[in-house]
Amino acid sequence: MNPIHIRKAKFEEIDWINDTYQKLSFTVSDFNKEYIAVAEFNGYPCGLGRLVPIDSDNLELGGMYVSEEYRKKGIANAIVLNLIHQNKTNKNIWCLPFGHLKNFYEKFDFKEVKELSKKVPTEIFSKYEWCRKTYNKKVLLLVKNN
Repeated sequence: MNPIHIRKAKFEEIDWINDTYQKLSFTVSDFNKEYIAVAEFNGYPCGLGRLVPIDSDNLELGGMYVSEEYRKKGIANAIVLNLIHQNKTNKNIWCLPFGHLKNFYEKFDFKEVKELSKKVPTEIFSKYEWCRKTYNKKVLLLVKNN
């Protein structure tokens, strides 16, 4: 049996989810507006990710986190696959990962956006600029077109 299980977050977990995100300096989640995925390894919650609606054509995949002791087990991979499969209407999925994760997201057909054009939703572009100023790591702007 696979020890990794990805499921939709339960409402009673929102405090734990947002406490985790605040410790990481991530934006907190809104349970009623987002699809939040919780990863469990042998029944223990160990990772998070979310899909946030931006507008009628776009979503943002973000809030990716796996507890350090559970890394290198395929958990992040399983979370991303789960989130991508939630995109039932084939919207564009935007992602703002740290630079060292570029190859990881390319496995899921995310492409780096090098030309910042009118096609980047304002909310995504604003968050990208905020991330670039806030984090001392390189931040990428990626999109998976559907």
